[in-house]
This record gives sequence, structure tokens and C-alpha cells, in this order.
Amino acid sequence: MSSVRTVVVSGGGTGIGRAVARRLAGGGQHVTVTGRRRAPLDRVAAASGLVDVVAADVSTVAGAESVAARIRLAERACAGVVAAAGGLAPSGDAGLAGIAEDWQESFESNVLSAVLLVEAMRADLEAHAGRVVLLSSVAALRGSGGGPYGAMKAALHAWAFDLASDLGRYQGTANVIAPGFVPDTEFWAGRLNDDIMAQRSGQTLVGRPGTPDEVASLIAWLLGPDGGWVTGQVLSPNGGVVLGR
Repeated sequence: MSSVRTVVVSGGGTGIGRAVARRLAGGGQHVTVTGRRRAPLDRVAAASGLVDVVAADVSTVAGAESVAARIRLAERACAGVVAAAGGLAPSGDAGLAGIAEDWQESFESNVLSAVLLVEAMRADLEAHAGRVVLLSSVAALRGSGGGPYGAMKAALHAWAFDLASDLGRYQGTANVIAPGFVPDTEFWAGRLNDDIMAQRSGQTLVGRPGTPDEVASLIAWLLGPDGGWVTGQVLSPNGGVVLGR
């Protein structure tokens, strides 16, 4: 096994995942970015260096296994996983069938995408005191106003607590980041306007939205040398929309 340690970042082509990959690579950490679309991943790799690219849908068994296989082939050691893939499910047909479709797709996108990727890397994480960061949302703390999104993100919290217990036996950690309003992400693509920007910004105590880089800085700290005693936590950078609990 190579001494080169990599951090796997899903959803690494855009938004917070991209910001995490850039920050880690800029600090000299090797990163493996994965996502369903190759072009955004290639742009991250071209701009950042120290980045491998795996185009895969990690909400599927085949996709998660392909990421693990690529890391084995490159003879790298997995030092951590940042599960940033996820998002809103498109609204399906009306009625129970449409509701079932929306919830199933949201489960796959937001929960299975994290679970399968981490489990695919589990042996490596245990062998190398790996760090796991799951990307949730402030919606998991206060609700999302309807639909499955907040509930699916909340599911990650309970799983992270169990994961922290499991990985702690090997000096590893698992934490959740639940950001508030960060408009520069694909989550808000096609849904953002001046009224929403003003409303969401006005809900914060600091009067502005967050940025992907601000969230990425917290994730990088959890993965870094000073973050090893923080585990089993849900950290919510949200500008004060939801106060500490």
C-alpha cells in the first residue's frame, strides 16, 4: 500500500464538495473526487492538482465499489470520506405513487449515497484511523417545510452516532455538518431569486448567507491534525438561524 493518503469527497464537482476538495488539495492533501458527471470533476482536478477523479453514482452498490476499486488500483490509503453528495428529489406524479417515488429517490440520493460510500471504504477507514464527515442540512434540525429532504438528512445524524462508536475503536471519527443557507450550490440552482435571498439572509443573526468555503473550512478542520478529539457531533454553521442545542 502506498503511503499516499487520500480523502474521498462525493459530490466533489460542485458546491460544498468542490470547496472541500479545493481546500484539502491546496493544503497538500491528496483527494479523490467522485460524482455522477465527469466534466465538473475534471475541472476540479485541473484547477487543484493532487486530485484523482472517479465518475460514479455512489448511491448504487456498483458506483461505491468502483470508487473503492480505483483507490486500491492507485495503491492509496483512504484517510477519510466527506459524503457531500445529495440534494432535492424532483417532484414525482401526484398521489401516493408520486410521494413514494420522491421519498425513495431522496433516500437513495441523501442516505444511501453516504452509507454505501463509507461502507465501501470501511476496511481502509478502520486500518488508518479514518475520519468521516457527513453533509446534512439545517433542515434536519428544524424541518424543511415539507417533503422528504429534512427527514433524509436527519437520518444521517443517528447513523453518524453509531459510526462514531464503531470507528472510535480504531481512533477514527465521524461527524455531521448541517449547514444553513449557502446559495452558491446546485441545491439552489433554478430556485433562487431576490426575495428568497433577502428572506433567508434576514433569518440569520449576521444578515447574510454562508459560502461553500466557510463550510469547507470547518470540514477541513475536522479532517486535520486538530480534529481528532471531536466525534459523534452535529455541527451547524448556519449564521444563527438555529441556535446551539
